[in-house]
Amino acid sequence: MAEANWITEALGRIDAHGAVVRASLIGVKGSAPREAGAMMLISPDDIWQTIGGGTLEFEVMQQARALLADRPADAPTGSPENASWHRRVTTAALGPDMGQCCGGVVRLLLECFSAAERPVLRELAALPGPVVLAHPLAGGVPLVCAAPPASPATSPTAADGKIVLGLSADKTHFLACRDLPRRPAFVYGAGHIGRALVGILASLDLDVHWIDIRPNRFPAVIPDGVRRVIAADPSMIAGHAPPDAIHLVITHNHALDQAICHKLLAGDGFARLGLIGSATKSARFRQRLTRAGISRDRLDRLVCPIGIPAITGKQPARVALSIAARVAIWQQELDIAHNSRDHIAAPVTA
Repeated sequence: MAEANWITEALGRIDAHGAVVRASLIGVKGSAPREAGAMMLISPDDIWQTIGGGTLEFEVMQQARALLADRPADAPTGSPENASWHRRVTTAALGPDMGQCCGGVVRLLLECFSAAERPVLRELAALPGPVVLAHPLAGGVPLVCAAPPASPATSPTAADGKIVLGLSADKTHFLACRDLPRRPAFVYGAGHIGRALVGILASLDLDVHWIDIRPNRFPAVIPDGVRRVIAADPSMIAGHAPPDAIHLVITHNHALDQAICHKLLAGDGFARLGLIGSATKSARFRQRLTRAGISRDRLDRLVCPIGIPAITGKQPARVALSIAARVAIWQQELDIAHNSRDHIAAPVTA
């Protein structure tokens, strides 16, 4: 599974603006827009990721930009000895403090990273993943949790040896993944629905590969987070996709659709496979694929029609929303299954 490294994003903003703030939800009680562990980066004029939007996020952005405005000037060299590792921990009641109807209480960690912290951040960004970092709630360098910190009181590991994301036992560190997993998604077809769909998929933190047969089938501008792939035979791309990928087949040609589906169903594996079309198209494809040697249990993994029945209408935007909703459901199912097998436990909420 591809991963997005938040430190790489932070370094780009430090280079552009001199500093950036990482805001993390380190504790959630009751109802809140996001779970503990959600984070975002805030620079003077942009943000990356989200902690849930609404008044909470607006207020956190205000606090972060005040930190950026008040930070002391870095030494000219940006040398590590001048690093301050400035942090602030705040608590907000979403009802009384924020006027939000969620009613929960959240605890936040704001970390300001500037040029002086850049050398250490670069080292942390370059470590082979996955990496879990222990962020001190006071000053200090983030610790890499390949092994427990020296003090048993701050050990990030549970009794069974698993790393537990969240606050450390003595509440002095917040343990979080450096890398945000991005499951690969392969979208075959750059027609009206593909154009309406790929940007939504990228916003779901998927690693989107957009495939079609000719350059002129794509729009002039490709959405951020989407990779254009030109292939005379898209089924060859499908045959080399990683086994954890989601595949969405929405090309302009039924024969091409069938070739892609056959390649995937006859291959080594995939996470999910959706094919655009009617119930009639689904029945015909299943008959043809059966004659081509695809077994019944393999065919059962082909979802056609794709989308959710509650969203109707033939407009490209509605069809794209329906498909994206189905993909979001798949994404949740796959993430739950992945986390149940992972060596890292789920984030705590205390």
